[in-house]
Amino acid sequence: MIDFDFISPTKIYFGTNKEELVGQICNEHGYKRVYIVIGQGSVKRSGLLDTVLDSLNANDIKYQILEGVRPNPTIDLCRKGIEEARVFAPNLILAIGGGSVIDTAKNIAVGYFYVGDSFDFNLHKVKPKKALPIGVILTIAASGSELSTSCVIQDDETQIKQGFNDDIVRPVFAIENPKLTYSVSKVQTAYGVVDIMMHTLERYFNASSDNEPADGFAEALLRSVIKAGKTVMNNPTDYDARAVLMLMSSLSHNGMTSIGKNGGFFVHPIEHAVSGVYTNVAHAAGLAVIFPAWAKYYINYDVDKFDSLARNVFDLHNKNKIDNAKAGINEIEKLFAILGMPKTFKDLGIDNPDIDKLVNIITNNGERVIKHPKKDMDKEVLTTILKSCL
Repeated sequence: MIDFDFISPTKIYFGTNKEELVGQICNEHGYKRVYIVIGQGSVKRSGLLDTVLDSLNANDIKYQILEGVRPNPTIDLCRKGIEEARVFAPNLILAIGGGSVIDTAKNIAVGYFYVGDSFDFNLHKVKPKKALPIGVILTIAASGSELSTSCVIQDDETQIKQGFNDDIVRPVFAIENPKLTYSVSKVQTAYGVVDIMMHTLERYFNASSDNEPADGFAEALLRSVIKAGKTVMNNPTDYDARAVLMLMSSLSHNGMTSIGKNGGFFVHPIEHAVSGVYTNVAHAAGLAVIFPAWAKYYINYDVDKFDSLARNVFDLHNKNKIDNAKAGINEIEKLFAILGMPKTFKDLGIDNPDIDKLVNIITNNGERVIKHPKKDMDKEVLTTILKSCL
């Protein structure tokens, strides 16, 4: 285990009807002007927005609403939100939704104080120095953005989808009522399961010692998510399973499963390029296609870790390590099939993917490699992985 600093400052208000306390929570923190960010209408149709506004009104809190955040959220709406927020002068950005809404709120929060274009943060041209505080009312268990440092935004004009990470955008609080996820569709719930797993798996495959606490956390989290995910596929109103998914969504992306380890993500940068160019691709759907291809390539370079995953998550104990490791990957593919995930680019609606273009985006035209403890991912490796998704 390496030396580290760890912070996870977000206060979680977890349980039934906790969203009704949002006005009280804002008052306790001294937030009297709230800029609300929502998606494309589901929080209105469900009545959740009315509940939130009633709570804010009861506590004499002023608010303004930005709506229209889409999956693969765009910088254009962030720019609009920054302009509106500067006029309204809030002291809290409140995201009501999932990862796309939360990431939009994060970009607005840092862009509010920045004189340039807020996509500069995502392009890693500058680091944010100041941000408005962010609160979250979570409506889907998936991205983990409610506790994370991450903010991923898409620029449709350049087809670049990229994220930045900074502790400054960790939300101050997150309200998590598992019952709010009962109405989440089967496919969106499945996407959430995949997203939670991928945030955990990609950290898991960073270098670690034989007795790494973070790996133990990751294995336990994966076992819980797999069990709960299978349960909600058959019973979408199982409170305990929904609660597990919601909490594991948060803990999968707050840094706990990589504490004491170095490294980044391997599959996410590939998927960001895919859904950046092909904006109809859901993030988790892209991950579900790419991860097995990535795993089958890297199993030969990291067989011990794949073997540990098979043993400790799927309870597989073949004597031959490589056979056991392959069986573990097969279990993940079987789970993705149960969840109804796509397997190929064609399943994603991409008949003829421009692999050269995708590789150039990922590598910045060959100037960048994705670091891996066993074998870095250069243009040749990425081309092989993407071609195997055909």
